[in-house]
Amino acid sequence: MDPALLAQLHGGDWQRLSELAKRRTLTSAEASDFLTLYRTASKDLSRILTVAPDSEAAARLSVIVHRARTHLSGIPRGPGSALVRFAVRSLPAALYQLRWMLLGVTVVFLGSAVGAAVWALSTPDVLDSLMPPEAQRQLAEHDFVDYYKENPNSVFAVGVWTNNAWIAVQWVALGITGFYVPMGLVANGVNVGISAAVMHDQGYAGDFWSYILPHGIPEITCILIAAAAGMRIFLAWVLPRAMTRGQALAKEARSLITVAGGLVLFLFLSGLVEGFVTPNPLPVWLKIAIGVLLTLGIFAYATALGRPVVLAGGDGDLEAERAGYTTVAAY
Repeated sequence: MDPALLAQLHGGDWQRLSELAKRRTLTSAEASDFLTLYRTASKDLSRILTVAPDSEAAARLSVIVHRARTHLSGIPRGPGSALVRFAVRSLPAALYQLRWMLLGVTVVFLGSAVGAAVWALSTPDVLDSLMPPEAQRQLAEHDFVDYYKENPNSVFAVGVWTNNAWIAVQWVALGITGFYVPMGLVANGVNVGISAAVMHDQGYAGDFWSYILPHGIPEITCILIAAAAGMRIFLAWVLPRAMTRGQALAKEARSLITVAGGLVLFLFLSGLVEGFVTPNPLPVWLKIAIGVLLTLGIFAYATALGRPVVLAGGDGDLEAERAGYTTVAAY
């Protein structure tokens, strides 16, 4: 069975089936025609997949048959049900699948931060070579704390939210490059480490930890989740497993771009903490507890809702009929 010949012979019927599957309502005659065309196309697809599963005809007809099957037996889904699926299935499943990658990027970030701080504090003249002594005093005595208080709380919260959300989306989308995320992890880790070293060296370690931890714990967690998502997309491209490289990349990208959407919400909550809790004259332990509880809430959400989905064989990807055609490949 030549797929190209079959496509030439039945291409008109396939196109007709595709057109009918896109319509919201069908007349009785069109419904009868639709069923006949669907049965014929399903048989054609079975024949093509037997002899040439990687052919263009197989890919084209698979999409048409999936769409027709959804139209025939699917239940119409409005935006409300799609949002519920995103919140209770797709997003938590995608987050749960990132747990080991998240551990890896966290080690890289914290290792860079701790390494930079220890190096700067233990090596003579390093801090002075990086920043003039006067600038160090200005940072420790004024700039670090003033950063959180110089603007109205609401303006500051919105500003840090939009900035962090933009960074998170970039790290997810540009993870495919393979170098953007690792460079960002190391650069940000070193920056945090040097800032910590300056504050400790100037005798303002208490200010550093009391102002960075309340919002920093959930905020950095969200950025690291974005980094993990970006690196998982890159890994899918490098090691596609039992799919073609393009299909593996598309599957992970569909799953993990939902993470970017979820992080926008999580970072909004983190921004509220940074804008309203961090500069607030509350007890330090209470401010840190708020940040910790928000972070634990994210982990609990991903585990409680995402783990059952993953254990059942699901993930954050679209349903099979919406995701499109896939073929098995060996590498």
